[in-house]
Amino acid sequence: MNDDHPMNFPETVIAGVHTAVASALPCEALPVRNALFLLLSGQNIPIRALVTCSLYPEQSGIDAGTALDLIHIGLQQLHSRVDATTGASALLGTGATVLAGDYLTTGAFRLLVRCTDRQVLALVSDAVNRASELEAASLGLDQRSPYDPSRLRLLAAPLGEAAGTTGATLAGYPELLVGTARRYAEYLVSSYVLRQEADDMAPSQARTALHGAALDLCLLATEEAWAIMTATGNGRPLELAELIAARIGAKASKCNPKICTSTSS
Repeated sequence: MNDDHPMNFPETVIAGVHTAVASALPCEALPVRNALFLLLSGQNIPIRALVTCSLYPEQSGIDAGTALDLIHIGLQQLHSRVDATTGASALLGTGATVLAGDYLTTGAFRLLVRCTDRQVLALVSDAVNRASELEAASLGLDQRSPYDPSRLRLLAAPLGEAAGTTGATLAGYPELLVGTARRYAEYLVSSYVLRQEADDMAPSQARTALHGAALDLCLLATEEAWAIMTATGNGRPLELAELIAARIGAKASKCNPKICTSTSS
């Protein structure tokens, strides 16, 4: 079957995310606004919502994907970094960081309830539990290599996989294709997370390595996206993977022009 998606698919989803956030999180307190800046600023995109909606671009997909992004901010950007000396937590302060993270998580589950799909609720609940366990375990490890790609990918995996599984489940994909969607999502979300961490670093070998690892993961996501398009006619996953690859390549080439930006090989 063919799927004639609009050319401005990412922009359409991002607009839907803004609307969903405004309806679920009406509080205008400064800590909340600052926390949401991590999701809705020009340089940051709601990658989990985009992944979910690349598979199922309806309101329930927007709500579920947005919820995953809010949980990521509340848990992995705020709560797990409450003692950080740099970044959003340091700017907000301990009390504001905890309260803003709690509020975003509450808003996330308000959005999930709208989906009225118990399977989706179970998927997300399991992903949040796994992500929390990994973050807790990570706190006790040697942090001399905080930018290790394997570590960052491990932490990103639960919510990334949930974005793909949720979208595929809502779209009614068969079990085999759900697995393809899960891999596509894990690769692409992890790629984006690595790129974010690299962009915040000063030029260095570690930054170059992160950009390279991010692009490698994005290429893997592109392969899975091709499989999804072949099976369903849905070209949105491939469009999104190529968009992320182009952004990574543009950033990476400024520091290391040898990094390839093509996704066609």
